Amino acid sequence: MPELSTVLRVPAAQYVRMSTEHQCYSLENQRAAISEYAEARGFAIVQTYADAGKSGLSLKGREGLKQLLADVVTGQRNYSVILVLDVSRWGRFQDTDQAAHYEFICRDAGVNVHYCGEPFENDGSMVASIVKNLKRVMAAEYSRELSSKISRAQINQARLGFKQGGPTPYGITRLLVSRDGTPRFLLNPGERKGLDSERIVFVPGPPEELKVVRRIFRMFLAHKRSVANIARTLNDEHVPARGGLWGWERVRHVLRNELLTGFYVFNRTNHKMKKPPSRNPSGLWVRTRVMEPIIDLKTFARVQREFRLKRVYALKKPEMLKSLRRLFREKKMLSQDIINECPYTPSSHAYWVHFGSLLKAYQAVSFRCPPGGQRGKYYSNDELLRGVRRLHATFGYVTTALINGDPHLPGGKVFKRRFGSIVKAYGLAGFPTTMRESMSAAQKRAAARRSLLKRSC
Repeated sequence: MPELSTVLRVPAAQYVRMSTEHQCYSLENQRAAISEYAEARGFAIVQTYADAGKSGLSLKGREGLKQLLADVVTGQRNYSVILVLDVSRWGRFQDTDQAAHYEFICRDAGVNVHYCGEPFENDGSMVASIVKNLKRVMAAEYSRELSSKISRAQINQARLGFKQGGPTPYGITRLLVSRDGTPRFLLNPGERKGLDSERIVFVPGPPEELKVVRRIFRMFLAHKRSVANIARTLNDEHVPARGGLWGWERVRHVLRNELLTGFYVFNRTNHKMKKPPSRNPSGLWVRTRVMEPIIDLKTFARVQREFRLKRVYALKKPEMLKSLRRLFREKKMLSQDIINECPYTPSSHAYWVHFGSLLKAYQAVSFRCPPGGQRGKYYSNDELLRGVRRLHATFGYVTTALINGDPHLPGGKVFKRRFGSIVKAYGLAGFPTTMRESMSAAQKRAAARRSLLKRSC
């Protein structure tokens, strides 16, 4: 028979998270600290939720925390307490109300959250609330400061000519160098450096790729060939394109890639803190000479001038519609991505310029674009809001990730286009959209439960 002390222990779940895969012992250390806390407080850990190598800036990608919240809300659990090492492991959300909201969901379902490594008891007291909110602000500020430090370090490394992430362009190869700049060996696709002290620099690619690059520029400038025509020619000749066929986007990327002139341009865009990418002003770009040019500056400048002049205006509508009809017959549907990937059609931008919109081009070839925009079905506003209510009834909350993962609903973009944002759709479905409204709704539910208990007594 089990000991009495084990039988009387309160069942608990633990949640552990580490930000990067390099923190190889982080999860074990968290489990050890939580285990000591559970032993001292009379808890028995019966389930573990883990997010390894996941950022705490958002809920996106954190399947462990998503599953925890789903189990808590739906009642599919055998524990009454959640143990977390500290406030930052729960999340470094830039909006502190987001962290509070997820904790409130657990508390509202009757499951309390304990922070095992914090110097306060999470008992709902005024002191605990103030300290906990301060800790959340500190966790968010830590991420902001770390992001700024990493950004400065990347800019400095880019100024020195070292590669700072991103795919390797066609015609370019990566060379691994030691701390003092001594070349070591070329990296194959998919290979990465093994030591933090090592660096990666750009060098011209294989001779066969360099011939293709120079040929693409020659066909575009000297022969006045369109991007789509160049892609079709390369595919007809079975020229390798690094893992796929040549398409409009692949050829265009070769023609617009400044690295082919020997200059590495970094910090064009800003997508810090998991925010949507935005374009930086040109004054913030870092432009560094890193290798001998493959394409001379004069030739590259002439190509860019052609793009600025929008060569698409020289296209003829009948020819454009002929290629679009052919694509429609082959694919049975049309979209911006399908058009851009097709080697024999102009770009989607060209159709937009000539016809005013893609929808008008679709109508010209008798393709009816579904109004819902996704998964081949139109959804009314009522159907979308009923879907939100169904997800809320299942999980107790609604996120873009849940909507995208639901096979019976279109993607989150449809909700944003229809209602303005997921939050507005959440509110139209009848659910609170702010912390104050959430607390008010919780108080009303608690009052209803107390009233029901009094009646039953």
